Amino acid sequence: MDFPVYDVIVIGAGASGLMCARECARAGKKTLLLEKNPAPARKILASGNGRCNLTNSRVSPAFYQGDPKLISLTLEKFTFQNCLDYFAALGVLTTEEEQGRVFPATGKSTAIADSLRLAVGEAGVEIQTDAEVIRIKRNKTFAVFTKAGNIFQSHRVVLACGSCAYPQLSGTQSGYQLAKSLGHSIVEPRPALSALCIRETALSRLTGIRSQVRLQVYQTERVLDQAEGEVLFTHYGLNGPAALNVSSCVSRALKNGNVSLTLNFFPQLKDPQRFLQQRMAVFPNRRPKDFLVGILHESIANLLIDFIGLRKNIPLSEQSPHALQRLVQIPCAWPLTVTAVRPWNEAMAATGGVNTREINYNTFESLRCPGLYITGELLNIDGKSGGFNLHFAWASGFIAAQAVSEEKTYGRHRQKNNQLK
Repeated sequence: MDFPVYDVIVIGAGASGLMCARECARAGKKTLLLEKNPAPARKILASGNGRCNLTNSRVSPAFYQGDPKLISLTLEKFTFQNCLDYFAALGVLTTEEEQGRVFPATGKSTAIADSLRLAVGEAGVEIQTDAEVIRIKRNKTFAVFTKAGNIFQSHRVVLACGSCAYPQLSGTQSGYQLAKSLGHSIVEPRPALSALCIRETALSRLTGIRSQVRLQVYQTERVLDQAEGEVLFTHYGLNGPAALNVSSCVSRALKNGNVSLTLNFFPQLKDPQRFLQQRMAVFPNRRPKDFLVGILHESIANLLIDFIGLRKNIPLSEQSPHALQRLVQIPCAWPLTVTAVRPWNEAMAATGGVNTREINYNTFESLRCPGLYITGELLNIDGKSGGFNLHFAWASGFIAAQAVSEEKTYGRHRQKNNQLK
């Protein structure tokens, strides 16, 4: 039986898949895009709380976890300005907000999703939805088998299946399984951009309260990561941007044991301990609660007073030297213990994935299976919140499409990966 033969089949109509499919078709390649859901761009529509934070003016390797060389090369080839120009050419008007976050000016993710869908169709990509790929077989060409019983053939295949994060938005293990079946090893996926579970149960007294903090992550007394921004206290621990932005590092570190955090409630101050010492000299006769009025939320102040061990109705001048020392130190570095990262259905991204040492850094082509390309969140690369993960998805899809579209990738001059020895 004869099956359709394509130049390239892209599996997954998310950010990297849509980008890659469009660019392959624009280069004249007969392109098929297979999506397991009823419609493409499902995660794009949900991203940024429905607003789609598509990139960030601060995009740089510092905002990513994973292979530093692959990250650096990718961001050099597809810069922040490249991203802005690309979506401007699609007709999308964007606006930059605080912390470099870029959104469509409409304030709705449909501006990105619909523009990409239109562009993909106009480029001539054949799209099939409700087409879940269950197996890929490689001989002279690739045979791609779907759950519905269809079989397609292609010279090239791009795995752009995404991670297992957010299963309610179609995140699954299928991409890892397909990559593994074609010879790749998988770094165990763990939740990222997810809230943190804290051992100290007294923290639940602060449920619902938000605070600006500087948060540092430690393991065996070594600083692993830090973030500054808002945290939301919950019954289980910490949520909010600052917690999410260290969660990838925490998730990786937890496999080696519990992880420690410190919270500084005065991130705006250069020397908060000196500030508290000077304040104590000005207000020596205030009770602890009154001393903290105007600088800490009342509930946070009450919890810290208990944690420090201050006598509530005694002025500072009559407190013990040890308690006063803790009053200076603890609000600037409140120690907490992370026991877990919240589960997959709350995680916006994943650490782990396809081992990037098995990928050509310049093209995203597999070193284990020539003709196979792997992009986006399926790789062991993840970014902080703020548009960094979407930027990497666009970039990897774009770069892979460029490589697929070059005729030399079909012949004996296949570029070799220079990072392996």
